[in-house]
Amino acid sequence: MNVEAVLDTRLWQAVQNSYESGNYTGAILDALHFLSNLIREKTGLESDGVALAGQAFGGKSPKLKVNKLQSESDKNVQRGIEQLVRGIYQGIRNPRSHEKYTDSEKDAEAIILFINYLIKTIEQSKSPFTKSDFLKRVFDPDFVRNERYAKLLVNEIPIKQRLEIFIDVYRLKEKGEGASLRFFISELVKRLKKEEKSQVYQFVSEELKNTQNDTSVRFIIQVIPQSCWRNFEESARLRTENKLIKSIKNGRYIDMEEKCISGGFGAWALKIINDFILKDELVDVLLTKLESTDSLEQDYVFRFFFSHFHKFPNSPTPRMIEIISKGLKEGDKRFYDLVEPLIAQSQSWAATFSELYEDFVEREPTPTVEDDIPF
Repeated sequence: MNVEAVLDTRLWQAVQNSYESGNYTGAILDALHFLSNLIREKTGLESDGVALAGQAFGGKSPKLKVNKLQSESDKNVQRGIEQLVRGIYQGIRNPRSHEKYTDSEKDAEAIILFINYLIKTIEQSKSPFTKSDFLKRVFDPDFVRNERYAKLLVNEIPIKQRLEIFIDVYRLKEKGEGASLRFFISELVKRLKKEEKSQVYQFVSEELKNTQNDTSVRFIIQVIPQSCWRNFEESARLRTENKLIKSIKNGRYIDMEEKCISGGFGAWALKIINDFILKDELVDVLLTKLESTDSLEQDYVFRFFFSHFHKFPNSPTPRMIEIISKGLKEGDKRFYDLVEPLIAQSQSWAATFSELYEDFVEREPTPTVEDDIPF
């Protein structure tokens, strides 16, 4: 019999060497190894043998459905395939793995042909997980923004497809809601294996090193867990931080309207501020803005960054002391309101500013003069 002519091409390639060399028991084991890998590939499972058969074909919602499972007959067929796969592990593979067997060519043909039938059945079966349908749920406008919902979604992804799903979601990130994707991606990254995480870090680093799109950078900062930031390539981090600092330099904020009129992109630096490499450069820009005579520049710092000043140096620098002291002495309540939590959080800040804080006297606002001239 010409076995090659009737077998699935992939199966023949798996058994060819053993079969043609007359090692028919080895050919049978090669065929079973191919069968196991195919089931794992289709389901994302990592188990083996009887356990793999049960997890793939058994239960109320099997990972591989050989039919629609609507009628009792359908369910019987499903259970039958499960038992056949279990049986081929128990009755054929296991004995040959643990005992010495010498199979004839006819035995090998019969068993390998049966495995070929099972492979055809598996290839025609349907998995409850389909990537296209799943991605629609990730980008669903009714995505529930909490960790529990994200965990439930990630649980549905076959283990071997998690990295692939991450890459697909990441590439489509700008089509989704950042706040929703943040929950999903944070949970998905937790489940990736160490080597898969390394691929994620490299993948994201490449974009950060090359993109000219601030929106892409903002989405990365928003949706990728903050704990990942320090694992990106240093050149990618430095380039990103430099882009943020450039935006901060132009930052202006209208306090009365609670409106940021420029520098909104730079405010995203707050998400990664604990791991910032260019902290000295960032502090220098912020202090320069506080020294500005333009209140909109000052208010930008007050609105987004002032309460984080204690995270930069261990204690306030001479330039910080000079600028903040000047603001307190001049009765600027913006400095007073924001120094209070800093004093509470840091002994060095308390030692430096407590006296000025306690002696603070708010300046009278400049009155607005009504002009009675009607033209």
